[in-house]
Amino acid sequence: MDFVFSSDMKNIYRFGIAIILVGIVLLVIPSCQSTYLGRWVAWNFSDIRDYEKFPKRDIENAEPVFNFPVSNKNTLTTISFNYKGKGYQKSVDDFIDQTNTTAFIIIKNDSILYEGYGNGYTRSSINTSFSIAKSITSMLVGIAKDEGNIGDTQDAVTKYLPALLKSDQRLEEVSISNLLMMQSGFYYRDHDLVWGDKPKNYYHPCLRSRALNVKLDEPPGKRWQYMGYNPILCGLVLEKVTQQSVSEYFENKIWKKLGMEFDASWSIDSEEDQMEKMESGVNARAIDFAKLGRLMLHRGNWNGEQIISKSWIDESTSLDGSVKAWEGVHYKNFWWIYPANDNHQESYAATGHLGQFIFISPSEQTIIVRFGKYMGKVDSWIKIFRDLATQVSEKL
Repeated sequence: MDFVFSSDMKNIYRFGIAIILVGIVLLVIPSCQSTYLGRWVAWNFSDIRDYEKFPKRDIENAEPVFNFPVSNKNTLTTISFNYKGKGYQKSVDDFIDQTNTTAFIIIKNDSILYEGYGNGYTRSSINTSFSIAKSITSMLVGIAKDEGNIGDTQDAVTKYLPALLKSDQRLEEVSISNLLMMQSGFYYRDHDLVWGDKPKNYYHPCLRSRALNVKLDEPPGKRWQYMGYNPILCGLVLEKVTQQSVSEYFENKIWKKLGMEFDASWSIDSEEDQMEKMESGVNARAIDFAKLGRLMLHRGNWNGEQIISKSWIDESTSLDGSVKAWEGVHYKNFWWIYPANDNHQESYAATGHLGQFIFISPSEQTIIVRFGKYMGKVDSWIKIFRDLATQVSEKL
């Protein structure tokens, strides 16, 4: 019996063929990849080598290099974890390889207990941060506030970005604090389809115009909703008040002061727009990301120099005034906070897509950095970090 296509099925078929043909064209013509649609089709799902696709601004380090001492007290040989509710125990090296981990560093009392790399990566390999960049943005906002460039985080965003009022007069209700808390109330289509705000926040070659055209969907401060517009607008504020690019500000205020071993970069949306990808684009080596963790652990102080005020660090990492994102997880100033429980001390982290983490346990004086190609087959990285922090504290 012959199969007969209905008119509707023929239309669907033709549409599918058209999408495939458009995709082929966008893949083979490089200039098309400078457009949002071209990037969405050609690049598709984000991955840890996206820093090679986007243009960037370089961030230079400066001498002298700070080196963490290596502890001679490391007793860590295995890591226990759960996957789909089942318990496993692996040697640390096997754990790294089998969880698609590229870098794994454990620092206790400012000394390295463990530093390992897997899946073809080494200490000098570049890792992209994804949403760890949001937490870095928070650090920069804190410095700008410390310096008086930002008067108060309760200030309306429109005080610094009056152009927002052209999009929606009600945006005068939104404060910088609302942005930092992910409670801006902006209209946001949270999906990966081509018309969604989520991919536009990531792939769009003109992030300024996207962010300056946001609309208010509900009163700010009412509901927590994770989105990229908030850090992008923070980046625009930083540009305005510092009169320099965010990358330059980061380089001068943090990167050159921490004795970073390597240069870094911050991906930008396009050569034409020159806007840092505030929601995702810091690219560096894991050992240098660990130094950002040390700066936070020491409440903004780096070997005697107060780079970020203690008050800003304490405010950003305290449960007081935080938003409960879901059970056992709070959010504040672009940082994730994990309350103490029967087994663990209070801790906080900068986290990124596909399992990028800078984890900090202040009471246990522990920093754990994990970067990876994928999330890996574990139920919870945070639980692994909290277990490790407790474990190394008990043994040292």
